[in-house]
Amino acid sequence: MDPGEPAEVLNRCRNPRPQDADVIARWEKAVADHVGVPHAAGVNSGRRGMTLILEHLGVGSGDEVIVPAYTLKDLIGLIEGLGAKAVPADIEAETLNLSPEACARRITPQTKAILALHAFGSPCRIDEIVSLADGHGIPVIEDCAHSLGATFKGEQTGSFGRAAFFSFETTKPVNTFGGGMVVSRDAGLIERIHASTADDPVDSSPIEGKVRATKTENLLFATGLGFPFLYLLASPSFKALAGRLYRRFQHAPPASIAYTSLQAEIGLKKLATLPGRIAERKDNAALLRTLLSPEIRTQRVAADCESTWYFFVALLPCGAGRVRKRLLMRGIDAGIADEIADDCAALLRYEDCPVVADVTDRAIALPMYDGISETAIRKVARVVNKVGT
Repeated sequence: MDPGEPAEVLNRCRNPRPQDADVIARWEKAVADHVGVPHAAGVNSGRRGMTLILEHLGVGSGDEVIVPAYTLKDLIGLIEGLGAKAVPADIEAETLNLSPEACARRITPQTKAILALHAFGSPCRIDEIVSLADGHGIPVIEDCAHSLGATFKGEQTGSFGRAAFFSFETTKPVNTFGGGMVVSRDAGLIERIHASTADDPVDSSPIEGKVRATKTENLLFATGLGFPFLYLLASPSFKALAGRLYRRFQHAPPASIAYTSLQAEIGLKKLATLPGRIAERKDNAALLRTLLSPEIRTQRVAADCESTWYFFVALLPCGAGRVRKRLLMRGIDAGIADEIADDCAALLRYEDCPVVADVTDRAIALPMYDGISETAIRKVARVVNKVGT
Protein backbone atom coordinates (compact mmCIF):
# COMPACT_ATOMS: atom_id res chain seq x y z
CA MET A 1 0.00 0.00 0.00
CA ASP A 2 1.18 3.51 -0.75
CA PRO A 3 1.54 6.03 2.13
CA GLY A 4 -1.86 7.46 3.01
CA GLU A 5 -3.63 5.02 0.68
CA PRO A 6 -5.64 3.08 3.30
CA ALA A 7 -7.32 6.20 4.69
CA GLU A 8 -8.04 7.53 1.21
CA VAL A 9 -9.53 4.25 -0.01
CA LEU A 10 -11.63 3.77 3.12
CA ASN A 11 -12.99 7.29 2.75
CA ARG A 12 -13.94 6.57 -0.87
CA CYS A 13 -15.64 3.34 0.18
CA ARG A 14 -17.69 5.19 2.81
CA ASN A 15 -18.57 7.91 0.30
CA PRO A 16 -18.92 5.99 -2.96
CA ARG A 17 -19.11 7.71 -6.32
CA PRO A 18 -20.91 6.41 -9.40
CA GLN A 19 -18.97 4.02 -11.64
CA ASP A 20 -16.77 5.93 -14.10
CA ALA A 21 -16.62 3.85 -17.27
CA ASP A 22 -13.98 6.15 -18.75
CA VAL A 23 -11.57 5.46 -15.86
CA ILE A 24 -12.05 1.70 -16.21
CA ALA A 25 -11.50 1.96 -19.97
CA ARG A 26 -8.27 3.93 -19.38
CA TRP A 27 -7.08 1.30 -16.93
CA GLU A 28 -7.86 -1.52 -19.34
CA LYS A 29 -6.02 0.29 -22.13
CA ALA A 30 -3.05 1.00 -19.85
CA VAL A 31 -2.65 -2.70 -19.00
CA ALA A 32 -3.15 -3.77 -22.62
CA ASP A 33 -0.54 -1.25 -23.78
CA HIS A 34 1.88 -2.32 -21.06
CA VAL A 35 1.54 -5.97 -22.05
CA GLY A 36 1.58 -5.19 -25.78
CA VAL A 37 -1.80 -6.54 -26.86
CA PRO A 38 -4.78 -4.63 -28.28
CA HIS A 39 -7.59 -5.62 -25.92
CA ALA A 40 -8.24 -5.96 -22.17
CA ALA A 41 -11.21 -6.38 -19.83
CA GLY A 42 -11.32 -5.82 -16.08
CA VAL A 43 -12.86 -8.59 -13.98
CA ASN A 44 -13.47 -9.05 -10.28
CA SER A 45 -10.74 -11.70 -9.95
CA GLY A 46 -8.08 -13.50 -11.96
CA ARG A 47 -9.95 -16.75 -11.36
CA ARG A 48 -13.10 -15.40 -12.94
CA GLY A 49 -11.00 -14.16 -15.84
CA MET A 50 -9.63 -17.66 -16.38
CA THR A 51 -13.11 -19.16 -16.24
CA LEU A 52 -14.45 -16.72 -18.81
CA ILE A 53 -11.52 -17.52 -21.14
CA LEU A 54 -12.19 -21.25 -20.85
CA GLU A 55 -15.89 -20.72 -21.53
CA HIS A 56 -15.07 -18.68 -24.62
CA LEU A 57 -12.84 -21.49 -25.87
CA GLY A 58 -15.73 -23.91 -25.46
CA VAL A 59 -14.10 -26.03 -22.75
CA GLY A 60 -16.63 -28.50 -21.44
CA SER A 61 -17.52 -32.11 -20.77
CA GLY A 62 -14.97 -34.63 -22.03
CA ASP A 63 -12.27 -32.01 -22.62
CA GLU A 64 -8.84 -31.89 -20.99
CA VAL A 65 -6.89 -28.84 -19.88
CA ILE A 66 -3.16 -29.27 -19.22
CA VAL A 67 -2.03 -27.42 -16.08
CA PRO A 68 1.36 -27.11 -14.35
CA ALA A 69 1.79 -29.75 -11.68
CA TYR A 70 2.91 -26.94 -9.34
CA THR A 71 0.17 -24.30 -9.16
CA LEU A 72 -2.89 -23.22 -7.19
CA LYS A 73 -5.23 -26.14 -6.58
CA ASP A 74 -8.29 -23.89 -6.84
CA LEU A 75 -7.76 -23.72 -10.60
CA ILE A 76 -8.51 -27.44 -10.79
CA GLY A 77 -11.96 -26.81 -9.37
CA LEU A 78 -12.65 -24.10 -11.93
CA ILE A 79 -11.78 -26.49 -14.77
CA GLU A 80 -13.79 -29.33 -13.29
CA GLY A 81 -16.70 -26.94 -12.77
CA LEU A 82 -16.96 -26.71 -16.56
CA GLY A 83 -17.11 -30.50 -16.81
CA ALA A 84 -13.54 -30.79 -18.08
CA LYS A 85 -10.55 -32.66 -16.68
CA ALA A 86 -7.38 -31.00 -15.38
CA VAL A 87 -4.24 -32.90 -16.44
CA PRO A 88 -0.99 -32.01 -14.64
CA ALA A 89 2.34 -31.78 -16.47
CA ASP A 90 5.56 -31.82 -14.47
CA ILE A 91 7.76 -28.80 -13.87
CA GLU A 92 11.46 -28.06 -14.40
CA ALA A 93 13.61 -28.57 -11.33
CA GLU A 94 15.56 -25.33 -11.78
CA THR A 95 12.91 -22.86 -12.95
CA LEU A 96 9.90 -24.43 -11.15
CA ASN A 97 7.92 -23.71 -14.31
CA LEU A 98 5.92 -25.96 -16.60
CA SER A 99 8.20 -28.23 -18.64
CA PRO A 100 7.44 -28.08 -22.39
CA GLU A 101 8.66 -31.66 -22.72
CA ALA A 102 6.32 -32.88 -19.97
CA CYS A 103 3.52 -30.84 -21.51
CA ALA A 104 4.07 -32.57 -24.88
CA ARG A 105 3.63 -35.96 -23.24
CA ARG A 106 0.23 -34.94 -21.88
CA ILE A 107 -1.36 -33.88 -25.17
CA THR A 108 -4.19 -36.11 -26.35
CA PRO A 109 -7.05 -35.68 -28.84
CA GLN A 110 -9.11 -34.41 -25.89
CA THR A 111 -6.72 -31.58 -25.00
CA LYS A 112 -8.69 -28.35 -25.34
CA ALA A 113 -6.25 -25.85 -23.81
CA ILE A 114 -2.89 -25.50 -22.05
CA LEU A 115 -2.53 -23.31 -18.98
CA ALA A 116 1.01 -21.89 -18.73
CA LEU A 117 1.91 -20.27 -15.41
CA HIS A 118 4.82 -17.86 -15.01
CA ALA A 119 5.63 -19.19 -11.56
CA PHE A 120 6.31 -16.63 -8.84
CA GLY A 121 6.84 -13.94 -11.49
CA SER A 122 9.50 -15.84 -13.47
CA PRO A 123 8.61 -16.49 -17.14
CA CYS A 124 8.26 -20.07 -18.29
CA ARG A 125 9.53 -21.20 -21.72
CA ILE A 126 6.40 -19.75 -23.21
CA ASP A 127 7.70 -19.64 -26.80
CA GLU A 128 8.27 -23.40 -26.84
CA ILE A 129 4.93 -24.09 -25.18
CA VAL A 130 3.06 -21.91 -27.70
CA SER A 131 4.94 -23.51 -30.62
CA LEU A 132 4.07 -26.96 -29.30
CA ALA A 133 0.43 -26.00 -28.85
CA ASP A 134 0.19 -24.36 -32.28
CA GLY A 135 1.39 -27.58 -33.85
CA HIS A 136 -1.64 -29.33 -32.39
CA GLY A 137 -4.11 -26.47 -32.84
CA ILE A 138 -4.43 -26.00 -29.06
CA PRO A 139 -4.81 -22.53 -27.50
CA VAL A 140 -2.47 -21.45 -24.68
CA ILE A 141 -3.76 -19.43 -21.73
CA GLU A 142 -1.08 -17.55 -19.82
CA ASP A 143 -1.51 -17.46 -16.05
CA CYS A 144 0.09 -14.12 -15.25
CA ALA A 145 -1.26 -13.78 -11.71
CA HIS A 146 2.33 -13.29 -10.47
CA SER A 147 3.93 -11.71 -13.48
CA LEU A 148 2.63 -8.29 -14.53
CA GLY A 149 5.83 -6.56 -15.64
CA ALA A 150 7.89 -9.71 -16.24
CA THR A 151 9.46 -10.18 -19.66
CA PHE A 152 10.51 -13.11 -21.84
CA LYS A 153 13.11 -12.24 -24.49
CA GLY A 154 12.13 -8.59 -24.18
CA GLU A 155 8.38 -9.17 -24.54
CA GLN A 156 5.90 -8.90 -21.70
CA THR A 157 4.34 -12.02 -20.25
CA GLY A 158 0.71 -12.17 -21.30
CA SER A 159 1.50 -11.30 -24.91
CA PHE A 160 2.25 -14.82 -26.18
CA GLY A 161 -0.86 -16.97 -25.71
CA ARG A 162 -4.41 -16.80 -27.03
CA ALA A 163 -5.27 -14.90 -23.85
CA ALA A 164 -3.85 -14.15 -20.41
CA PHE A 165 -5.21 -13.22 -17.02
CA PHE A 166 -3.71 -11.11 -14.23
CA SER A 167 -4.55 -10.76 -10.55
CA PHE A 168 -4.59 -7.54 -8.55
CA GLU A 169 -4.94 -9.00 -5.06
CA THR A 170 -3.20 -7.31 -2.14
CA THR A 171 0.12 -9.17 -2.46
CA LYS A 172 0.39 -9.00 -6.26
CA PRO A 173 2.79 -6.73 -8.23
CA VAL A 174 -0.09 -4.28 -8.69
CA ASN A 175 -2.53 -4.23 -5.77
CA THR A 176 -6.00 -2.78 -6.36
CA PHE A 177 -7.48 -4.60 -3.35
CA GLY A 178 -8.89 -7.38 -5.48
CA GLY A 179 -9.80 -7.77 -9.11
CA GLY A 180 -8.04 -8.92 -12.21
CA MET A 181 -7.68 -8.41 -15.95
CA VAL A 182 -7.93 -10.49 -19.11
CA VAL A 183 -5.82 -9.43 -22.10
CA SER A 184 -5.98 -10.84 -25.61
CA ARG A 185 -5.67 -10.19 -29.32
CA ASP A 186 -9.11 -11.79 -29.66
CA ALA A 187 -11.59 -8.92 -29.72
CA GLY A 188 -14.47 -11.39 -29.53
CA LEU A 189 -13.25 -12.73 -26.19
CA ILE A 190 -13.00 -9.26 -24.67
CA GLU A 191 -16.43 -8.30 -26.01
CA ARG A 192 -17.86 -11.45 -24.45
CA ILE A 193 -16.29 -10.64 -21.07
CA HIS A 194 -17.61 -7.09 -21.15
CA ALA A 195 -21.07 -8.41 -21.98
CA SER A 196 -20.88 -11.05 -19.24
CA THR A 197 -19.90 -8.52 -16.57
CA ALA A 198 -22.01 -5.56 -17.70
CA ASP A 199 -24.78 -6.18 -15.16
CA ASP A 200 -22.54 -7.09 -12.21
CA PRO A 201 -23.49 -5.06 -9.12
CA VAL A 202 -21.11 -2.41 -7.80
CA ASP A 203 -20.16 -3.04 -4.18
CA SER A 204 -17.17 -1.43 -2.48
CA SER A 205 -17.52 -3.38 0.78
CA PRO A 206 -15.07 -6.14 -0.32
CA ILE A 207 -12.49 -3.45 -1.08
CA GLU A 208 -13.04 -1.90 2.33
CA GLY A 209 -12.71 -5.35 3.93
CA LYS A 210 -9.37 -6.01 2.18
CA VAL A 211 -7.97 -2.64 3.26
CA ARG A 212 -8.98 -3.19 6.88
CA ALA A 213 -7.66 -6.75 6.87
CA THR A 214 -4.32 -5.63 5.43
CA LYS A 215 -4.01 -2.82 7.97
CA THR A 216 -4.74 -5.28 10.77
CA GLU A 217 -2.19 -7.78 9.49
CA ASN A 218 0.47 -5.08 9.24
CA LEU A 219 -0.27 -3.96 12.80
CA LEU A 220 -0.19 -7.50 14.18
CA PHE A 221 3.11 -8.34 12.50
CA ALA A 222 4.75 -5.00 13.30
CA THR A 223 3.96 -5.39 17.01
CA GLY A 224 4.66 -9.10 17.25
CA LEU A 225 1.04 -9.88 18.10
CA GLY A 226 0.79 -11.95 14.94
CA PHE A 227 3.29 -14.49 16.28
CA PRO A 228 0.69 -16.88 17.79
CA PHE A 229 -1.09 -17.15 14.44
CA LEU A 230 2.20 -17.71 12.58
CA TYR A 231 3.17 -20.35 15.14
CA LEU A 232 -0.10 -22.19 14.52
CA LEU A 233 0.47 -21.96 10.78
CA ALA A 234 3.99 -23.39 11.21
CA SER A 235 2.73 -26.30 13.33
CA PRO A 236 1.42 -29.27 11.31
CA SER A 237 -1.13 -30.12 14.01
CA PHE A 238 -2.69 -26.66 13.94
CA LYS A 239 -2.11 -25.57 10.35
CA ALA A 240 -5.64 -26.45 9.21
CA LEU A 241 -7.10 -24.42 12.08
CA ALA A 242 -4.91 -21.43 11.21
CA GLY A 243 -6.05 -21.69 7.60
CA ARG A 244 -9.71 -21.63 8.61
CA LEU A 245 -9.14 -18.62 10.87
CA TYR A 246 -7.40 -16.76 8.05
CA ARG A 247 -10.19 -17.51 5.56
CA ARG A 248 -12.74 -16.11 8.04
CA PHE A 249 -10.60 -13.00 8.33
CA GLN A 250 -10.13 -12.61 4.56
CA HIS A 251 -13.65 -12.68 3.11
CA ALA A 252 -13.85 -13.71 -0.52
CA PRO A 253 -15.89 -11.29 -2.68
CA PRO A 254 -19.06 -12.44 -4.46
CA ALA A 255 -18.34 -14.15 -7.78
CA SER A 256 -20.35 -11.65 -9.81
CA ILE A 257 -19.30 -8.34 -8.30
CA ALA A 258 -18.13 -5.56 -10.66
CA TYR A 259 -14.55 -4.33 -10.95
CA THR A 260 -14.83 -0.72 -9.81
CA SER A 261 -13.53 2.58 -11.11
CA LEU A 262 -11.97 3.16 -7.66
CA GLN A 263 -9.83 0.06 -8.21
CA ALA A 264 -9.00 1.28 -11.71
CA GLU A 265 -7.77 4.60 -10.29
CA ILE A 266 -5.55 2.75 -7.82
CA GLY A 267 -4.23 0.54 -10.61
CA LEU A 268 -3.29 3.46 -12.84
CA LYS A 269 -1.17 4.93 -10.05
CA LYS A 270 0.59 1.69 -9.20
CA LEU A 271 1.25 0.65 -12.78
CA ALA A 272 3.31 3.83 -13.16
CA THR A 273 5.59 2.77 -10.29
CA LEU A 274 5.76 -0.91 -11.27
CA PRO A 275 9.03 -0.85 -13.31
CA GLY A 276 10.91 0.88 -10.50
CA ARG A 277 9.56 -1.47 -7.86
CA ILE A 278 10.48 -4.53 -9.95
CA ALA A 279 14.00 -3.16 -10.46
CA GLU A 280 14.38 -2.74 -6.70
CA ARG A 281 13.16 -6.30 -6.08
CA LYS A 282 15.59 -7.59 -8.70
CA ASP A 283 18.50 -5.95 -6.87
CA ASN A 284 17.32 -7.26 -3.51
CA ALA A 285 16.85 -10.77 -4.90
CA ALA A 286 20.35 -10.68 -6.40
CA LEU A 287 21.80 -9.70 -3.03
CA LEU A 288 19.94 -12.48 -1.22
CA ARG A 289 21.06 -15.04 -3.79
CA THR A 290 24.72 -14.09 -3.35
CA LEU A 291 24.44 -14.38 0.45
CA LEU A 292 22.75 -17.80 0.61
CA SER A 293 24.79 -20.98 0.94
CA PRO A 294 25.43 -22.87 -2.33
CA GLU A 295 23.50 -25.78 -0.81
CA ILE A 296 20.35 -23.67 -0.98
CA ARG A 297 19.26 -23.57 -4.61
CA THR A 298 17.15 -20.59 -5.66
CA GLN A 299 14.65 -20.51 -8.53
CA ARG A 300 16.57 -19.93 -11.75
CA VAL A 301 15.54 -17.07 -14.01
CA ALA A 302 16.79 -17.44 -17.59
CA ALA A 303 19.28 -14.85 -18.81
CA ASP A 304 16.83 -13.57 -21.42
CA CYS A 305 14.02 -13.18 -18.88
CA GLU A 306 13.12 -10.66 -16.19
CA SER A 307 11.12 -11.78 -13.17
CA THR A 308 8.87 -9.70 -10.94
CA TRP A 309 10.25 -11.63 -7.94
CA TYR A 310 6.70 -11.93 -6.63
CA PHE A 311 7.98 -14.77 -4.44
CA PHE A 312 11.60 -15.60 -3.67
CA VAL A 313 11.52 -19.40 -3.71
CA ALA A 314 14.48 -21.58 -2.81
CA LEU A 315 14.97 -25.35 -2.47
CA LEU A 316 16.58 -26.47 0.77
CA PRO A 317 18.78 -29.56 1.05
CA CYS A 318 16.30 -30.83 3.65
CA GLY A 319 12.58 -30.74 4.37
CA ALA A 320 11.30 -27.18 4.69
CA GLY A 321 8.83 -27.80 7.53
CA ARG A 322 11.28 -27.90 10.42
CA VAL A 323 13.34 -25.06 8.94
CA ARG A 324 10.28 -22.84 8.70
CA LYS A 325 9.60 -23.16 12.45
CA ARG A 326 13.24 -22.51 13.33
CA LEU A 327 13.16 -19.35 11.22
CA LEU A 328 9.98 -18.20 12.93
CA MET A 329 11.55 -18.61 16.37
CA ARG A 330 14.26 -16.22 15.16
CA GLY A 331 11.81 -13.62 13.92
CA ILE A 332 11.58 -14.59 10.23
CA ASP A 333 8.36 -15.74 8.60
CA ALA A 334 8.56 -17.95 5.51
CA GLY A 335 6.13 -19.93 3.39
CA ILE A 336 6.24 -23.65 2.68
CA ALA A 337 4.20 -26.37 0.97
CA ASP A 338 0.75 -25.19 -0.14
CA GLU A 339 1.45 -21.65 1.07
CA ILE A 340 3.68 -21.41 -2.03
CA ALA A 341 1.82 -23.63 -4.51
CA ASP A 342 0.08 -27.00 -4.53
CA ASP A 343 1.29 -30.38 -5.75
CA CYS A 344 -1.57 -30.74 -8.22
CA ALA A 345 -0.20 -34.02 -9.54
CA ALA A 346 -0.67 -35.61 -6.12
CA LEU A 347 -4.09 -34.02 -5.71
CA LEU A 348 -5.15 -35.43 -9.08
CA ARG A 349 -3.53 -38.81 -8.26
CA TYR A 350 -0.86 -38.76 -10.95
CA GLU A 351 2.31 -40.54 -9.86
CA ASP A 352 4.51 -39.65 -12.84
CA CYS A 353 5.56 -36.09 -11.89
CA PRO A 354 8.74 -36.71 -9.86
CA VAL A 355 10.04 -33.15 -9.93
CA VAL A 356 7.05 -31.54 -8.26
CA ALA A 357 6.97 -34.32 -5.68
CA ASP A 358 10.56 -33.48 -4.71
CA VAL A 359 10.12 -29.70 -4.89
CA THR A 360 6.99 -29.48 -2.74
CA ASP A 361 8.73 -30.84 0.36
CA ARG A 362 11.90 -28.72 0.07
CA ALA A 363 10.60 -25.40 -1.28
CA ILE A 364 10.57 -22.33 0.94
CA ALA A 365 9.46 -18.78 0.14
CA LEU A 366 11.74 -16.32 1.88
CA PRO A 367 10.83 -12.70 2.63
CA MET A 368 10.79 -10.51 -0.49
CA TYR A 369 8.59 -7.44 -0.67
CA ASP A 370 8.60 -3.80 -1.68
CA GLY A 371 10.77 -1.81 0.72
CA ILE A 372 12.61 -4.70 2.38
CA SER A 373 15.86 -3.38 3.85
CA GLU A 374 19.38 -4.62 3.20
CA THR A 375 19.66 -5.29 6.93
CA ALA A 376 16.64 -7.59 6.79
CA ILE A 377 17.97 -9.39 3.72
CA ARG A 378 21.31 -10.03 5.40
CA LYS A 379 19.56 -11.32 8.53
CA VAL A 380 17.41 -13.68 6.46
CA ALA A 381 20.46 -15.08 4.66
CA ARG A 382 22.46 -15.45 7.87
CA VAL A 383 19.71 -17.32 9.71
CA VAL A 384 18.66 -19.49 6.75
CA ASN A 385 22.28 -20.53 6.19
CA LYS A 386 22.49 -21.53 9.86
CA VAL A 387 19.25 -23.51 10.23
CA GLY A 388 18.49 -24.56 6.66
CA THR A 389 21.57 -26.54 5.60
